[in-house]
Amino acid sequence: MSFKSSLILCAYKAATALIAPLGAMFLAYKKRRDPPYGRRIFELLGFYNVSFHRSIWFHTVSVGEVNAAAPLIKAFVKNHPKLNVVVTTTTTTGAEQVKKISGVTHLFAPLDSPIALRRFTNAIKPSHLFIMETELWPNLLDEAHKKNIKLIVFNARMPEKTCIKYKEHLTLIKDLISNKLDEVICQTEDDAKRFIRIGVPENKVSISGSLKYDLKPNEALFFDARTGIKPHFKDKFVLCAFSTHEGEEALLIDACIQIRSKHPNLRFIIVPRHPQDTAATIKCLKEKSLPYALRSSFNQNLAAWGDEILIGDTMGEMELYLGLSDATFAGGSFVDIGGHNPLEPAFFALPVITGPIYYNFKDLFETLFDCEGAILVHNKEDLISAVSSLMVNPDRLKRVGLNAMAVQQQGRGALDKTLKTIEANLTR
Repeated sequence: MSFKSSLILCAYKAATALIAPLGAMFLAYKKRRDPPYGRRIFELLGFYNVSFHRSIWFHTVSVGEVNAAAPLIKAFVKNHPKLNVVVTTTTTTGAEQVKKISGVTHLFAPLDSPIALRRFTNAIKPSHLFIMETELWPNLLDEAHKKNIKLIVFNARMPEKTCIKYKEHLTLIKDLISNKLDEVICQTEDDAKRFIRIGVPENKVSISGSLKYDLKPNEALFFDARTGIKPHFKDKFVLCAFSTHEGEEALLIDACIQIRSKHPNLRFIIVPRHPQDTAATIKCLKEKSLPYALRSSFNQNLAAWGDEILIGDTMGEMELYLGLSDATFAGGSFVDIGGHNPLEPAFFALPVITGPIYYNFKDLFETLFDCEGAILVHNKEDLISAVSSLMVNPDRLKRVGLNAMAVQQQGRGALDKTLKTIEANLTR
């Protein structure tokens, strides 16, 4: 490691050690309306009530990453029932999803503080760390490197913007990140090329495809909604905007109002990404004096849902909302979030509409666009036009949905490839 890199890392260690307690306090405050951290907030600082002689560590972040990694982790646990498998998340919503995976221990990931990480690794003594996607923090990588913990990034992705920024400080990035990775299992060939460009040796980079193609949604919940509830609304066209974020709800609601003026049979479901986004949606609807209903206020069959906008304020019921829907809109694409995964609606042959900001799933959406498996809209007027077109053209509605499903099915296989690579690393 160069002298400059050593100096920067030392400064970073000192700063993060001092800031970590304040960071934990901020997160505790931020999550006060979500499922809260409670006493487990101290896990962020490295205080744990567990101790293992040896463990395997999987690090995810939030709900999306946990859901994508869950089939892989379940398969790994099935193959190695005697190993202690620890799964960490950084969010409480992610923690709720990990609880559904049997045979693992959930812990909140320590903040990227040298003290917190040292306490964590001393407690669980991981021999291998498998990081989901892009969580490459300097102290985390340095701690793993110092303690000879094998470090593998799976389902790895790197946007071109990030690669360009990294290349501006290539020596530093090599010292702090690239040289400390034992293997990088990438989603696409472009991702692999970018990791090589920032200094990861080519022989340490492989391509598996995206685990998100191998999703295993709750099909029973979808078909219960499809056959048991949707027939009550057979003359209605239901649009579901999923994973929406604060800042785009007004555009979506205004579009819904304008579509309804010409097509009064439209019904609209908004499923916000986070509880704070739910609050923003409710506030927007109140300001516009529009009737709305919370999913949590209905019984399971939703028979009482009328013409009001339905807000999906429950966890773990996405398949229910999709089962009620004829078409979907992927949120986080009219604000600078980068879009959300369209593969779950694609799994059920539902058309997916996205706004112009979809860089988190750029390759996937462009594949969908190429075969008319998704529809790109740049503004409210485009969205109105796209939904209206699907409403009056059932053949196009069916075609776009089937094309999306074909892309999802053709992309499967990443789970087996990733599992084989992970298994091979256990013997190294």
